[in-house]
Amino acid sequence: MERRYFLKTAGLFSASLMTSNLPVIAGPFTEQDRLSGIPTDKKLDPMWIKSLFQRGNPTTYRASRKELDFIGMPVGGQFTGTLYLGGDGRLWLWDIFNDNREGIEPKRVPWDTEVHAGKTIRSRDGAAYVAPAKDIRPVEQGFAFKISQGTKTWIKTLEKKDWEEIIFAASYPVANIKYVDKNLPVEIEAEVFTPFIPLNVDDSGLPLTLYRFRLKNISDKKIKVSIIGWLENKTGIKNPEWVTNRSNRTFSTEDGRGVIMQVSGKEDLLKTPDFGTMTIIGFNKKAQTNTQLILPVESSSFNSKNSDPHLSNPNEAAIGSVTIDLELMQGQTTKETFGLTWHFPNLAFKEIPETGRYYASKFKDAQAVAEYTSKNLDRLINKTLAFKNCWYDSTLPHWFLERTLINTSCLQTTTAHRMSDGRFYFWEGVGCCPGTCTHVWQYAQAGGRLFPAMEKEIRERIDLGKSLQPDGSMWYRCEADRRPAVDGQAGTILRFYREHLMSADDQFLRKNWPSIKKTIEFLMSLDKNGDGMEDTPVENTLDAMWGGEIAWIVGLCIAAVSAGEKMAEEAGDQLFAVQCKNYVNRGKSNMEKYLFNGEYFIHRPDEKTGRQKIGSYNTCHIDQVYGQSWAHQVGLGRILDRVQTLSALKALWKYNFTPDVGPYIKDHTGGRPYALAGEGGMIMNSNPGNEEKPYGDEVTWQMGYFHECMSGFEHQVASHMMAEGMIEEALVLTRMIHDRYHASKRNPFNEIECSDHYARAMASYGTFISACGVHYHGPKGILKVNPRLKNEGAFKAAFTTAEGWGTYSQEQTDNGLKVSIRIVHGKLMINELVTDLDKPSKQIVGRLNGKTIELIPSADESGAVHFNHLNISEGEELVVSFG
Repeated sequence: MERRYFLKTAGLFSASLMTSNLPVIAGPFTEQDRLSGIPTDKKLDPMWIKSLFQRGNPTTYRASRKELDFIGMPVGGQFTGTLYLGGDGRLWLWDIFNDNREGIEPKRVPWDTEVHAGKTIRSRDGAAYVAPAKDIRPVEQGFAFKISQGTKTWIKTLEKKDWEEIIFAASYPVANIKYVDKNLPVEIEAEVFTPFIPLNVDDSGLPLTLYRFRLKNISDKKIKVSIIGWLENKTGIKNPEWVTNRSNRTFSTEDGRGVIMQVSGKEDLLKTPDFGTMTIIGFNKKAQTNTQLILPVESSSFNSKNSDPHLSNPNEAAIGSVTIDLELMQGQTTKETFGLTWHFPNLAFKEIPETGRYYASKFKDAQAVAEYTSKNLDRLINKTLAFKNCWYDSTLPHWFLERTLINTSCLQTTTAHRMSDGRFYFWEGVGCCPGTCTHVWQYAQAGGRLFPAMEKEIRERIDLGKSLQPDGSMWYRCEADRRPAVDGQAGTILRFYREHLMSADDQFLRKNWPSIKKTIEFLMSLDKNGDGMEDTPVENTLDAMWGGEIAWIVGLCIAAVSAGEKMAEEAGDQLFAVQCKNYVNRGKSNMEKYLFNGEYFIHRPDEKTGRQKIGSYNTCHIDQVYGQSWAHQVGLGRILDRVQTLSALKALWKYNFTPDVGPYIKDHTGGRPYALAGEGGMIMNSNPGNEEKPYGDEVTWQMGYFHECMSGFEHQVASHMMAEGMIEEALVLTRMIHDRYHASKRNPFNEIECSDHYARAMASYGTFISACGVHYHGPKGILKVNPRLKNEGAFKAAFTTAEGWGTYSQEQTDNGLKVSIRIVHGKLMINELVTDLDKPSKQIVGRLNGKTIELIPSADESGAVHFNHLNISEGEELVVSFG
């Protein structure tokens, strides 16, 4: 599986700089700036900073600018494998056959400096960052168009060579691709996606990719257009020696016709990971099928129809196709939809007893998936497009909306799996580091907001089930590593609270409270001297057990126990709530007193062992106020002093952020290359005091982490900066990551840490939450919105709740503030709405679908109103005017 790439580091740096279609946004820097590694004055271009706030347009990548080769947008359902959409509209990679590889393209890249594996970069070290994957096509697949008008005929495939221009708009979860040829009498666009419907885990987890072509006759005469789509039967792809033959046969649904692809052979073939079925279908009753298409496509291919079953030997290409014929009058527009489905049920991992894929428990084969899709096609398309439109119909910058949502696509890769009995089982990154690791996944904010049922299932089945021990500790990798991790324990307690908030009632909390309480008690027991500061060496996300009192762990534990206090109150356990409150008060006071050095928070060494072992000590660590960051995500308020917290964040900006990591990584080696020379980012740790041994006396391999830019940690800091009002810094940091993953350099949809599509990167969704200033409490029916990022005083963005999602908007009026809540999917029960209005209103009027409703102004807050269990249904709009 491994390929060795003989690439020179210098060549990679050059490629990173020379192929990027990005402006210079900082400088010029002096020799002294370069010697310092991280300049104090970032010298960012003011006009560039201003552009970050502008609404803008979708990010588009063009063939003419050589920006399509690395694009790999996941377009298969969640937990169904990794299927990439390329920039030209063809599918590639095809990691749907259960081969459990590490990385999207397992390989080793020689490197000039020592990293974790010596002078070589593996998938887990960033191989796809420095040598991006492209053009991996084990399965033949594509589409072509035959356009006829009078005596003229054009044949076009989805390949760059056939077009003057191809424009890829990266509006995840739906890609929009325009195919440009000025000589054609027709406009052709494609929307490509898999169903993505927040709150609906099952329909968002279909092994399905949809192509929706839009064609418009832009001439003054009638035209004929034929669309042909094809797919190669690659069932049994990994074990051809066991394959006797592959068969293609046609099938029909109520609204379409397709070809199902199967395999037969030796008995053992039935148990192999690559045993299964595939289909291609055209959702048109008049679609024509061919069970054995001969490539390349030519004019006769569009008329080649064959509905008879076709058998092929293992060495013969077995390609099925579907053709839809159309006539378009002058100015007429039409849309035609095709689908590809797959069904490979034999998934297994050595770490867990559960086997098989969840989708196989719902569908017997790929044809059954196609039939379900045909029956529900309009709903699946409309709901997905409704969310896409809801997400991007916003006052927030378009690029910002893209970057904060894109990492949710981790769930559509082999980072994430769902077993046949419903168990969710996740890696940290593709095929690397098993066990749904708590100290990584607790950074991810997307799943808990978009698919809360998934997170609740993991909390109950794994964290409070298989992983929970009698002493209240939770295994941080379940069966794969039967130990707790302190940050994983704390972060999971915070997730218990988040999952409670994202519930329609309090049943999740009440059902699980006795077990949740045990996990909090265990966490508090790690504070040996009773000062509210955790001081027991336990595994953490930097793969070591640090001694002493560590600001980022102490603060995270304080936040977790603060969440415990809230849960205890709501569960009616007042005695334990007081216990938690006392812990939080002690911890806050002592952390602010003993771990704040006047500028930022530090790691106080153990009194006995000192700095013998690895630690962050007096350095400026990226996660030092992570606990407060988490507190903002779940509406806990302040757990740390605001002035000290802001000072710490400003220190991170001063000492850790640089517009060009090149000078720093040149002098600080050992880190994995997740940012290259010429690219900006926030370094994990800096050494403002220039100490000789800043990370302890013992030299360990983990020290390399301190010199890296890991996007998940950066997103966490950006979300915190946004929440604290450091809006410019938050946008700059997020944009640096966005530009590191520009398509001219590498895949925009694959943020890499320890392997590809790394879960921690889903912390990016937290920055969206912070920008919106949203706090939702489902059981109490409370929605609070205090937007941080407005556009000339106005604000509009998507929001999700326990039972529905939609759009929240507000604008200043001559009399005050006008707020609108529109439900696009599901429903919302609301008892209280809290806005950011800070002055009393003479009159407050509420209307649901134009009809005046009863409401009660809050006696405590100017911009708050109460309702009596008001239900807003799908398609309805609540408007509240404060005047």
